[in-house]
Amino acid sequence: MIEDNRLERMLLEEYILRYNFLKIAGSFHNPVESLEFIQRGTTDLLFIDVDMPIMSGIEFLKSLPAPPPCIFVTVHPEFAIDAFDIQAIDYLLKPVKPERLDKAIQRTLELFEIKDKATQYGLHLENDFLMIKEGTTVNKLYLHELIYLEALTNYSKIVTSTKKYITLNNLKNFLDELPQDRFLRIHRSYAVAIDKVKGFSGNDLLVGDQMLPLGKTYRHEVKKLIKDI
Repeated sequence: MIEDNRLERMLLEEYILRYNFLKIAGSFHNPVESLEFIQRGTTDLLFIDVDMPIMSGIEFLKSLPAPPPCIFVTVHPEFAIDAFDIQAIDYLLKPVKPERLDKAIQRTLELFEIKDKATQYGLHLENDFLMIKEGTTVNKLYLHELIYLEALTNYSKIVTSTKKYITLNNLKNFLDELPQDRFLRIHRSYAVAIDKVKGFSGNDLLVGDQMLPLGKTYRHEVKKLIKDI
């Protein structure tokens, strides 16, 4: 945990320790103090503030070659998009409420479960379909069935209208293999099938029946493309 406010850090620690499967391995006042500990690569989940002395939580995580899974805890809602751009699991606003923390913890557990299951999946890309192996079962998935792809660190989630799959390919490598005229990166964590895009509202894109975040880096190109469709 990295939090410069001592009282807020103590309160969050109290909430976290209510979960018997969580252990606080380290608690720090600012990112620089935590660097040696983080670089050991033993942190399963990091709670981190945004606005702190020396450097912000977002700047700190961007500086790490392999940042751990993290949940931001802050008073600044305006940095939420930046946080999710670096694949934060969740973004909690202070004062943290126990019920909101519980949702973040449950979301984290679901993500870890997905990662565990990902070892059962293999993927092979043919001309117009994917062959996805789940254990001993092989599924044939046509590209037109794909709605969007979601990055999960070194994994990718494939979403169709009927099922979700997890592959061991990261999102960039996956997109390198897909037809560029049919799939579009819209966010650090998302790519979509262009023919499934229905429109956008503010900083969100409507894909199928799902609203997905539109990253700042991709916003201009995506909105231009939608107007041309």
